[in-house]
Amino acid sequence: MKKSTKQQNIDKMIRYFKSNPQGCSSRQLADHLGCDMKTIQNYYDDLRANYVEGVELVKIKKGYYTIVDHRSPIDHAAIEIEKKVYLKLAVEVLEGLTDISRHHDEVVDDLKLRKVNTAYYVKPEEYEKLNTDKEEIELLEDAILEDAVIIFRYKGRDYHVEPYRLVNFDGIWYLYGKDKEEHTSSPYKTWMLEFIDDVEVDLQHKHTMPDALIDQHLEEADSALSVIGEAQFDVHLKVSAHVAEIFTRRNHFPDQKHTIQEDGSLLVTSTISSYFDIDPEIKSWFPHIEILEPREYRQEFLLQIEQYREKFKEEIEALCKTQE
Repeated sequence: MKKSTKQQNIDKMIRYFKSNPQGCSSRQLADHLGCDMKTIQNYYDDLRANYVEGVELVKIKKGYYTIVDHRSPIDHAAIEIEKKVYLKLAVEVLEGLTDISRHHDEVVDDLKLRKVNTAYYVKPEEYEKLNTDKEEIELLEDAILEDAVIIFRYKGRDYHVEPYRLVNFDGIWYLYGKDKEEHTSSPYKTWMLEFIDDVEVDLQHKHTMPDALIDQHLEEADSALSVIGEAQFDVHLKVSAHVAEIFTRRNHFPDQKHTIQEDGSLLVTSTISSYFDIDPEIKSWFPHIEILEPREYRQEFLLQIEQYREKFKEEIEALCKTQE
């Protein structure tokens, strides 16, 4: 939430006091903040009323004040702990899945840095806990490391799979591999670990998929439901000028490219292998984004909007009447 002008000015006052420990006159503060003397007096009253918890206004002489800041200074030892936490997380990711899952709560709690007085806040990405002591997970790990083939039961169906990696998409753990009984153009799939049961490892039969190719597939996958291995195609989008500035701060779609139009809007191109690669993100920017091509994707998206509108037709009409 954006700070009010009052909050901003009081923050400036505190910083000005700190840079002038000998004290400041009310006129100096008024000139610094660009306000009148009455406003400064109101700010004095706010500080006396503990507007900023832990900051005390102290009168030196008539018209001159300073502050005493009782808030805890930055704990440099805690900052060092913060650095170690990030390093620890990075090392555990590199070492494998076992340690990072067992230290899940500790790492997430440390990342929140509740006890550190800092101007920054880092919101850790939440991810599903992975119980690496579970028998099925241990069998999957062994099979992956041995390049073995496995059989397992998933949501009431048996699968015969070449397991390649345990991967995390959007906080959820999956097994990524090749369905040996799928004979379409894209047998590469993901299965949620939560629903995998009755794992059997067949060490007598092994796959020959190179690790480098597996990693390449995962690099190209932007979601758990990406159809890895199918031909890629371009999607063309238009982003309204209203959100263009914030949209360009980072890439939102695979292989994203954009050009700025005269009206400030953006023409965006993304290269994907499945509509699901971008569908959730497009919906998160709706209604400030428009699908231009492919035409069938545009029509499918419009049909979804119409179905949604029809589902809540009565409620929408009632709301429209209240706005008249």
